[in-house]
Amino acid sequence: MKYPVRVRRKYLAALMGVMLLAFLLWGPHAIAWPFPDRHTPTRGARHGQAVQRPLVATPITADASRSVPAAASASADASGSLPGGTSISVTIATPADGALIASPPGDVQLTGTASVGMGVPVANTSLIYVLDVSGSTDQSGGCGGDQNGDGHANFILDCEIAALKALNSAAVSAGTVDEVGLVVFASSGAIADVGPAAGNQRLTGPGTDADSAGGRDIAQVASSAFSNSTGNGGVSEFTAKNVGGQTNFQAAVQNACSLAQSSTNPNNLVVFLSDGTATTGGNAVSQIGTSCTPKTATFQTFAIGSASSCTNTGGGRGSLEQIASATGGTCTPVKGIADLPNVVPGVIAAELTKLFLTVDGGAPVDISSSASPSLPRTDPVSVGYSTTVPGLAPGIHTLCVRAEGSDGGGTGSVTECHHVTVATISLAPPSATNELGTPGQTHTVTATVAAGADGGVAGVPVSFSILSGPNAGKTGAAATNSGGQAGFTYTAVQGPAGLGTDTIQACFTDSQGTKSCANATKSWGDITPPQVACAPTTNPSGKNVPQAGNNPSSGQNPDGFYVLTAVDAVDPNPLITLADSGSSATFGPFQSGTKIKLTQAPGSTPSEKPGARDIDFHITIKGDALVTATDASGNASAPISCRVPPPPK
Repeated sequence: MKYPVRVRRKYLAALMGVMLLAFLLWGPHAIAWPFPDRHTPTRGARHGQAVQRPLVATPITADASRSVPAAASASADASGSLPGGTSISVTIATPADGALIASPPGDVQLTGTASVGMGVPVANTSLIYVLDVSGSTDQSGGCGGDQNGDGHANFILDCEIAALKALNSAAVSAGTVDEVGLVVFASSGAIADVGPAAGNQRLTGPGTDADSAGGRDIAQVASSAFSNSTGNGGVSEFTAKNVGGQTNFQAAVQNACSLAQSSTNPNNLVVFLSDGTATTGGNAVSQIGTSCTPKTATFQTFAIGSASSCTNTGGGRGSLEQIASATGGTCTPVKGIADLPNVVPGVIAAELTKLFLTVDGGAPVDISSSASPSLPRTDPVSVGYSTTVPGLAPGIHTLCVRAEGSDGGGTGSVTECHHVTVATISLAPPSATNELGTPGQTHTVTATVAAGADGGVAGVPVSFSILSGPNAGKTGAAATNSGGQAGFTYTAVQGPAGLGTDTIQACFTDSQGTKSCANATKSWGDITPPQVACAPTTNPSGKNVPQAGNNPSSGQNPDGFYVLTAVDAVDPNPLITLADSGSSATFGPFQSGTKIKLTQAPGSTPSEKPGARDIDFHITIKGDALVTATDASGNASAPISCRVPPPPK
């Protein structure tokens, strides 16, 4: 509708006012073109432009989608199609591709699923129905009621028609059949017209109903098949075809192969029904080589009733088994004619048949027994499997699961593979011994996570802990570097409490929750004796240190005032003993810093008594004082002498 000029002007004026107000309130980004571009892929953006959004402060966070390792990704799905177009797939759920597995034990729990007929089918098959309408099919003892409306119910031909319809319904449901055709044969053979359009329509879709009358066209044509014991059979839809009353396998094969040459699909399946053996015509097997070229077809033949046979060659005209075998098919005897509609659809039924496991390209191992539900299983079906791959050696291994199946086109398979890294852990040095006594003293151990000959494994979290010993309870964690190594350094407890042996453990946990550990030991010892000293000290007043005389006979300290000291790297309180070189007497033990008055009296009895004032003890000995210090570990220093002159005579 075209608006008057004055209305358009008012609209534009109002629009400009709104845009100006928006500009003043929110700035230039508030103004957007009000008419959506018909090519605009995103609301608010014109074709080829970015969407303008308000500027906001957004905290920077890690992108989780970029930080998930490959080993944690969802299980892959190897999908494909069987030769007849039925979908088939197999997955490995665990372990994830690239998973880490601990060794020992090196066991891998392998789980996943396999399916047939659960995915999108590929319509790559042409299905050709071959109906025997010879005079013998106009007999009772069949099934299906009155399929062709000839007033005779449950005749053999009725059962054939019912079987064809059941197979066609299965083809529609499966979605793997692209086109169908029909051949009728007796004394001769004919390709049925399967469509209402002008001319002879050789092929149609299995679900096609071009005339919107009578249901699916192929079923409508099959329902027009007729036979009578007087020797005339054929079809009346959509074009009448008469083929006589005897049994000519050669003619049936020739027409079926001709129809296969019209196929637009790579897979051509012929379903051949007959209640007898060949009574006329030439060799049907030879006809296959002549007519089924360049396009081939697989014949699945059915010998219906007791009068038929898979092996009777009809006097050299070819048996149903020979026809099937020459094309890679099979002959199925159906002695109970009423079973035919239940048996025939099986030619396009798909099965999941087997599961196989290969390790590093080795011989396949059948793991079908691990499937639930059990195999084989007809489609549509999905099964789970679970099996253990035991004792893999350290290294990178390839595990492949192959699902095998079959459908109307033959057998096929799909394979899914995952890689696992089987790794060990070691801790170095495995043992070490250090002398304690240096504050800030540390020890370092290095864990190595390695996949055998494939080398170190990077990025593995390793936890460290001291399980027992003087430093028990200390922990650490680190991820392995490109060489598969991670280190742990701890500071030793000093003093007597730091003596002993630490048991250090390093562990990693694999993708299955299995923990693998390695241990090392570190011994902290004390084998160094204390340093002892005997130094002159103050007199009892605590003020003066008497001077030693120049005459050597006057001794180290003529007045005999000494302070006894001992220092040890580990023991803060080493003990001091004093022995008399002139007797067996010993005195002590004394704490470091003890002050003594030492008197040498060769003729007296060695003794110890309290000292005066600033002096702790007054010790009288016969000879020289031999001073020794001993620490808590039992390390004793060499004795040193404290000398004083004997008193004057």
